[in-house]
Amino acid sequence: MKYSWKVSCASRILRQDKLIVHATESVFGIAASAYSLRAITEIKRLKARGSQKNFLVIVANLEQVLNLVRIDVPYRKQIIDSWPGHSTWILPATELAPPWLLDDNGFIGVRMTSHIQASDLCQRSGPLVSTSANTSGNLPALTLTQARKYFGKEIDYYLPGELGTNSRPSRIQNGVTGKLIRS
Repeated sequence: MKYSWKVSCASRILRQDKLIVHATESVFGIAASAYSLRAITEIKRLKARGSQKNFLVIVANLEQVLNLVRIDVPYRKQIIDSWPGHSTWILPATELAPPWLLDDNGFIGVRMTSHIQASDLCQRSGPLVSTSANTSGNLPALTLTQARKYFGKEIDYYLPGELGTNSRPSRIQNGVTGKLIRS
């Protein structure tokens, strides 16, 4: 895999409760371990994001999904059929899920990423909070250079990688009610 040793470096940094910028299906994203409250709090600070707005989590496989959320829901077949892919599902959290990932209803947004490098990162590091690399009011970064202009030395590692072919953010749907949140 291209950049394999750099993915290893990024993984190590994520496991140290630090932040990276990485390629995703559509834009460059800031990532942190989903299990690191300190790192997620830092992303919120960098993005000037309110505490009431939760981040989505990306995972590599079904085992990682099942540690965070329950998929025994009415839309289970659609969820399974859409993964890996560009679909995020809002699902009930398990007892194992870190409380800082839950919304007010006890749900977490999860996507099994189809981006090869992002999936490799999750495989090596565990589930990740990944959000577009931009500051409030600015467009998401489409290059590492643009992400560096936004965040400079406040990010611990900039992982080279190629964006996927999607031009829009992931589709978001509630797995219990079927309500489409973002198409």
